[in-house]
Amino acid sequence: MRKLGVSLTDGETPWREQLRLIAETGFDYTFFDWEETEDTAARAAFARESGLLIDSLHAPFGRINSFWEDTQEGADYFALMLRIVDECAAADIHKLVMHTTVGNHPPATCELGFIRYRTMCDHAREKGVHICFENLEPFPHLHEIMAAVDDPFHGFCWDCGHNLCYTPHIDMMALYADRLMCLHLHDNYGVTQPGNIDFRDDQHMLPFDGVLDWDWVARKIAKSGYDGPLTFEYSSRTARRHADRPYREFLQTAMQRAIRLRDMVDKSNTES
Repeated sequence: MRKLGVSLTDGETPWREQLRLIAETGFDYTFFDWEETEDTAARAAFARESGLLIDSLHAPFGRINSFWEDTQEGADYFALMLRIVDECAAADIHKLVMHTTVGNHPPATCELGFIRYRTMCDHAREKGVHICFENLEPFPHLHEIMAAVDDPFHGFCWDCGHNLCYTPHIDMMALYADRLMCLHLHDNYGVTQPGNIDFRDDQHMLPFDGVLDWDWVARKIAKSGYDGPLTFEYSSRTARRHADRPYREFLQTAMQRAIRLRDMVDKSNTES
């Protein structure tokens, strides 16, 4: 039976309690963001002690645009990413999810940026860490990186919610399903201001609370041949219909939705 995973959220529940409840609810996997103030290895160890497997670590992205700039900030951020790769390897986490831009006005792609990404990917391969590039806003950076990092050891993280609210006109799975290594599954209301791509549309709601066509998502996953966990990424604060519920209850509903989607994927597999 296909495994199910869920991220830590940005709610008020301490992360150790979140991990304990995630395991108690019946999820198999978790993933979490890298944070300067947290010990990656300690988090990973506690997750495993709680009975969870770790799908990935999510790299920071607030300064990711500097990867494309010949500045000290860019050099420092590049060094940080190499350090995070090392932390993944030390914590026995084998996938690192990365954004390629942040915001609506990233710098243009450039050779320095590609050199940094290739160098980081080479280093990650030596460490046994797969870099999974995630789809975001409709810029060429992702597409050019996926072409530039022509190494099947690294791949793609499909964020279906981002696909809906940032690039509904681009079928990301049609482009990169053959390199799919992990999933970020969540819902939203799509592009609510036509012509204006806005990060506030990225609601990270529970599946079936927004307008995403989950039959389409299930078919895409089934057709891809991906057999890893169905991993859900959302916040108990921004899942609007559940924002005031205790975290335990939120997770119970999240598990119900996860099982529903798993059944849909399984059905699509039998029909294909």
